[in-house]
Amino acid sequence: MNKTRTIIIEDDISAQKYLTTILNTYFKTIEIAGYARSIEESVNLINERKPELVFMDIELTDGNAFEIFERINSQDFEVIFVTGFDNFIQKAIEHYAFSFIIKPIDEKQITSVIRRYLNLKERLFTINKLHILTNFIYDTNPFLLLHTGNEHVSVEINNIIKCVADGNYTNFHLTSNKKYLASKSLKYYEKLLVSKHFFKASRSVLINTSFIESIYKKEAIILKNNEKITVSVRNRQNLAVLINLLS
Repeated sequence: MNKTRTIIIEDDISAQKYLTTILNTYFKTIEIAGYARSIEESVNLINERKPELVFMDIELTDGNAFEIFERINSQDFEVIFVTGFDNFIQKAIEHYAFSFIIKPIDEKQITSVIRRYLNLKERLFTINKLHILTNFIYDTNPFLLLHTGNEHVSVEINNIIKCVADGNYTNFHLTSNKKYLASKSLKYYEKLLVSKHFFKASRSVLINTSFIESIYKKEAIILKNNEKITVSVRNRQNLAVLINLLS
């Protein structure tokens, strides 16, 4: 049986050893072809060993692991991120269909992810998705990929006026007057967008603060298209905080 050539990019030696033990114990078809602790080591190792699967920490000794993808010769392997990043980063990675493990490493979770990879053998991680993800995280013309049924639609966050709950789905209202019905809940998108200057007016409406024209009696928001959004009683305290921040 062909073995899956794998490398581990991790600057925490204890995490590196623990992951190695799990792979050697449960996955005889995985061959560990090398280890790296820095961006420089990682680039050289990937170019030399041409792995099929890479376990990758995001914060390394000499910078952010996303830099690796800008320097390697080609990217034709799957990545399982091993990260201690906060919930926002986790959600961003999940949204862009990357596999990830949150530190501290949980044996049951990581074995489940690896088995899923071995069963699917899919190349989900692409340079295009990396570009969109890094833009999203670092506020460089950030995009969302909205799953609208038969396709994923790329939507620039700056063009989203509001998001409205529709059961377990979410309607995205854009400046172009287009609407997209995305197949995830408003609660899911709230976790992604609150860090991108979106305000939760109520349980069913999330608005882009860039499109606020005025705030009426501290209980309603008037958008630049003259639409009036009533703020729920439970969120009016948050509205007061927003007023202080913007004033």
